[in-house]
Formats: sequence, C-alpha cells, structure tokens
Amino acid sequence: MTGPRRFRAGRFLDAAAVHAAADANPRLRQFMRTVAAHSEAGEVRSRRLLEHLVRRMIDDVADLYLNNALNRLERITVLRDNIAAILDHVLEGGTLPEGVRVATLGEHFDQLSTEMRELSRPRDGIVGDAPLRLADDSAAYADSLLREFDAAGGGAGGRHVEPTDIVGNAFQAMPADRQAALRRAAALEPTALWHAVAAESEAAKRAALADLETRLGGRLTPDELARLRTAVDDLGKARSRGLQMSEARLAEALARIADPDLRAVVSGGDVWLTQQLAVHNPEALATLWRRFRDRGGRADDGPGFRAYLRHDMVTYGRGVLGEYSAAFSLSSIELFLKGPDANVKVAGTDLVGIGHDGWVWLLDDKSHRATSVSGVSALTENLVTNLRRDAADFRDAIARLQRDDPGFTPDPRILDAISRMEDAAAEIDRINRRGSASTRPARISAALEARRLRLRVTSAAGEVREITQALRDLGLAVEPTGTPVPLPPTGGR
Repeated sequence: MTGPRRFRAGRFLDAAAVHAAADANPRLRQFMRTVAAHSEAGEVRSRRLLEHLVRRMIDDVADLYLNNALNRLERITVLRDNIAAILDHVLEGGTLPEGVRVATLGEHFDQLSTEMRELSRPRDGIVGDAPLRLADDSAAYADSLLREFDAAGGGAGGRHVEPTDIVGNAFQAMPADRQAALRRAAALEPTALWHAVAAESEAAKRAALADLETRLGGRLTPDELARLRTAVDDLGKARSRGLQMSEARLAEALARIADPDLRAVVSGGDVWLTQQLAVHNPEALATLWRRFRDRGGRADDGPGFRAYLRHDMVTYGRGVLGEYSAAFSLSSIELFLKGPDANVKVAGTDLVGIGHDGWVWLLDDKSHRATSVSGVSALTENLVTNLRRDAADFRDAIARLQRDDPGFTPDPRILDAISRMEDAAAEIDRINRRGSASTRPARISAALEARRLRLRVTSAAGEVREITQALRDLGLAVEPTGTPVPLPPTGGR
C-alpha cells in the first residue's frame, strides 16, 4: 500500500473564485472584517489570509479523498488479480487452486463489490456518518495554518500584492469630474468604495456598488453617481490587470520573445490570455503565432490573434476531455492498444481497443457542438493508412518490450487483433481499387465485420447524436460516452 501523498489541489484554485465567494458570503465577509480590524495591514492581510486558508484546507481535504481512493484502487487491483487467477485456473481445466475454498471466490467478489461501491462514495468510505476531521487537534491545526501563512510572507506581502501604482496611474488618467466623484465617495464611505473597486466578479461588483450608493444616501447627485460608477469600473479593471500581470513579469516575458511583431502584440494584448500565455508557455505562444500568420493573420492584428488563441484553446481542451472521457466511459472495451493523450491534433485514430468479446474498436472522438457528423476522415478515406500505421506502431511497441525483456510474451489477443487490422487494411485497399463504387461501402462494411472490427464515433464532450447514412453504410455508429458540455458564448474574457 502506498503512503500518503500530497496532491496540492488548492494550487489550481483561482484567487478570483475565493474573493468572489468571500464577497458573496456574509460569514466570510464578517471574518475578513474581524481580521482586518485586528491587523495593521487591514483588509489586504485579511483577504490574503482567507485565500491561504481556503487553499490549504482544499489541499488537505483533497489529500484525504485522493489517498483513500488510491488505496482502494490498489485493493481493487489485488482482488481482481486474485479472482482472475482462480478463474483462469478453473477455465484451463483444473480444480480450485490449493488452499482455495469455493466460498473464497464469493468472498473476493463481495469485497470487490464493497470496494467499488465505496470508491464511488468517497466521503462515506472515509468517515461514514461521522464529521470530516482534518486534524485531531483543531487548535494545533489552526496554529500550523497561521505559521505557514506568516512563513510565506503573507503578513508582509502575501501571494498577491496590491498594484497600488497601477491603480494610482489609472486614477490620474481619469477626467477631473470622475476624480472628484471618487474623492467625495472616498471621504464619505472609504470602506464601501474599496469593496466596489476590489470586487472580483460582476455580481460582487453590482452588489458592492448598490451598497455604496445606499450608504451615500443621496449625498451625491445623479450625475456624480454616474461618473462614480464609471470611475469604479475603470479602477477595478486596472487593479485586476495589475494583479494578473506586473510590469516586471511582463517585461521578463517580452524579453524572451524574438519576433518583434509578436512582442508588440503581447505588449498591448489581453492580460488574461495573450500575456498569460507569454509568461507561462512562450514556446506554445510562438507556435500559435506562426500558425496564425501562416493562415493570413496580420502582424498587427492583436484582437484577431487573441480570438485565434481562444478558439484554439477551447477546441483543443474539448478534444482532450473527449478522448479521456471516452476511454474511461467505454466499459465494453477491456484493453486499450492506443489510449488517450494530449496530442489531439495529430492525424489518425483517437483510440483503439479490444472489447470483452474480442472485437477491435477503432474510435474517433467528435467533441464539438454539432449534433450530426457527416465526415470522419480517420475512419473513412484514411482508414487503410490508419489501420496500417496503428498496427505497425503496436508491433514496434511489442518489439521494444521484447528487446528490453527477452522473457516478455505478448498477449495472444493483441497479436490476433493486430493481424486482423492488417488483413482488414489489405482487403479494404483492394476494395477501394476494384469493383463498383456504388457497392464499395457495403463491401468495406462486410470486410470489417468478417475481421470483427468496429468503427465508432464518440462524443464525450459534445452533442453528436447522429451520423449520415453514408457513414452508417460503412458500418460506423455513434457511441455515447458523456453528457454534452456547454461552452460560454464566444467573445468573453
């Protein structure tokens, strides 16, 4: 059994999500006010402390759940191996293995059923009806959180330092009448004004502005209130950009970009997408810029490049999600020869597996918004090429394993599947070169059927529910593997 592991799940949490939750929850707002009232750093420290606490507790709860799940998966693996060994022994004509009673097999199945059930109910499997405890001593746990926070510099600056210079510059760039409206509001209701400027979500901003206007109680004219709303929005956007990207980080990212046109686009580009990609993955940014330019994108079209980036990220993400969801949802497939990966733009089949009945499944995932598919090139016009390429890759993999381990013996089912794929490729190649085109789909379908090969379209992250008759004639079918995942409208941040 493996020991406890640290997964650091909290690091994936967006800081904006924490602050939005804090602004929307009365108890969290009260917590921040209480901390701010007893700290020289005021609200800045209270917000940083809240974010630290949330991240750490998510870390600890996730570790509890995931370590429990890993331990159960290990026990499930042992049980399945024991059951398989017993069944293989009997099916090969032998009696029960020495020391194994008839009841033992039933006990293994009962234990396997229990482990699988508890795996799907992680909280019940860990604590049952008892409270979820992260530590035996709550005071010691709280003390460790505070020590960790202070050791990380949370009291002095924390993970997010307020971009005061950027906010100040935004204020100086405003027209005089907006500056005047802000000064009046700051003199009358400074805390409420800061809540409106620092709100992390649109809903929180609307609520904070409504609260600010209520507190001002008619002490500003309608024109002043209108200018105040605009000014608060400007300051909030400047603060958000400053939190996302400091001048030092942007300058460092720009220095790594060799192409002067791309450097100019990033410099004046979107802070949440273009500049973030420049900081975190400059190699991918350069590759996408070349593709954008090769497709006719202008060197000075920053908004166009941003739209291209967003489209690429959305479609790529749906493809990765689709392949992995399909692989984990297709219970009929017992063994994958070609599993999911992150290379969703590489031509060819997405997945190849062997079903429990011995049939070979060739899968292509279509995780997009269209409800009907009319073309699946990987399984139609490129089928012969893909069958041969996949079969060759599988044989190469077996050869590498045998070189590394001379005692390695490949599973006969895999060798049989590869041979059937090669035979099907040869037969379909002959069909494509001979005979009437009108009978070709039926002959290809029969060739696949004879070699027990299935062509399937999956749509784990899309809405595909049907395919054209031409595809059905070739033996294709849609294999539902998930619930459609809606995307926000294009053009958002």
